Amino acid sequence: MSHEGFAESLFTETPDIPDTDDLLEEIESIDGDFENKEVTEETKERWREILRQIPVAVNNFYGDPVLQWKNTIEKLRELETSRHAGPVGLIMKGRLTPKKVAELKEKKEGGLNLVTLISISELPSLEGTGSEHRYENIKLLEQAGVPAIAYIRPMMPPFNTSEEIINGMFRQLKEAGCKYAVTSGFRGDEALVRKMSPDEQVQWAMRVKVMPGEVYQRIKKHAEENGIQLFTRTSCAVSVATGDQSTFNPYYNSPNLVKCAELGCPIQDTCGPQPQPRDGSLELVRRLGFEVEFVPAQNGKKCGISGESRLKCPSCCTTCYFSKNIPHLLVKGNVSLGDLSFIRFTTGMLAMQPGRNDDGSKEVGRVRFPNNPEIDDVQTLNSWWPVSRNIAKCFGCKYCIVDEYYNETGENQEVGFPPANLVDKMFPEDSKE
Repeated sequence: MSHEGFAESLFTETPDIPDTDDLLEEIESIDGDFENKEVTEETKERWREILRQIPVAVNNFYGDPVLQWKNTIEKLRELETSRHAGPVGLIMKGRLTPKKVAELKEKKEGGLNLVTLISISELPSLEGTGSEHRYENIKLLEQAGVPAIAYIRPMMPPFNTSEEIINGMFRQLKEAGCKYAVTSGFRGDEALVRKMSPDEQVQWAMRVKVMPGEVYQRIKKHAEENGIQLFTRTSCAVSVATGDQSTFNPYYNSPNLVKCAELGCPIQDTCGPQPQPRDGSLELVRRLGFEVEFVPAQNGKKCGISGESRLKCPSCCTTCYFSKNIPHLLVKGNVSLGDLSFIRFTTGMLAMQPGRNDDGSKEVGRVRFPNNPEIDDVQTLNSWWPVSRNIAKCFGCKYCIVDEYYNETGENQEVGFPPANLVDKMFPEDSKE
């Protein structure tokens, strides 16, 4: 059986979706020639408000946000100025000082929807920085009221998957006051596998992070024993930590994979698909040149893929083209996964294109706006819209794929900007007035 046939066979359950009998007619009533119409200031501001909801990660490419702290704070200020409302993530290994934590507290209390994700991996032989300060980071952040999620990854037999190491991780996390943790396995290629020489339990793939089942069970056990809510997906943890009632990625349609019930996800009863795109969002994506069709899709089956069978499914979960059972957007034309992610973040709905997979290209996350090709510094993939600067040196972790894929020149290359600023870039003549 082909990968496509196998995946189709695992869609086994139809979810409850609000009645959409009149919805298709309503959505299709949006003028398809909108891209040629004059755009009012009221419409532009509505678009900015839509874009302010997009989840943003600051300095998450090559160069830990702590290593370029001044630049990180400046980017947070820019997001504040743009009145960004969606989650703003800082993923870090670096050491935070009380002064740095106070700066983050100020941003949080000022209205920025800030969340931190602290790498906890216990891989001293593979990373260029120690582990002790990371637990202290979580303690300081939690005391300051800034959500701190433990990033338990990558889990790589035999380096950090023993009972002793995992027990030690969660014991220290409990002592630090950690409430939430996300875990995942190893993502890489043959070159990385050869360089690190992990044992035979390590399965690798560039497009997904893979973890042996026995390692997951060990992590789950210690998370439960220490009262820490475990997740297998970043967007789920971020949504809970920031007070949302549903994840911004469509994992509600693959509950076996993300283990919603097994892990007791706090929002599993409220998490689900939107019945229609956000008001005004289809006008925006069409104005940018994307050809999208709204599909109410009340019929179909929910994904039955599990962690054990994940590699047999060719589609990316966040752009899953098998998920025809939920309301979604069918995107036509030559688009990337980055384009589909942008459309999902903007509309709040799953955007798909049959057969569009992660092909391993370095451009897989790049967004290209057909009607605005001059805006060429946007990338979106999986959980974030990055607002990031690549610097010449990071911690030098041996398992890192970012150095290979996003930092070829070693120069201070900037990627992204506050999402709401996209509207000003679409209409540069207005900003000159």
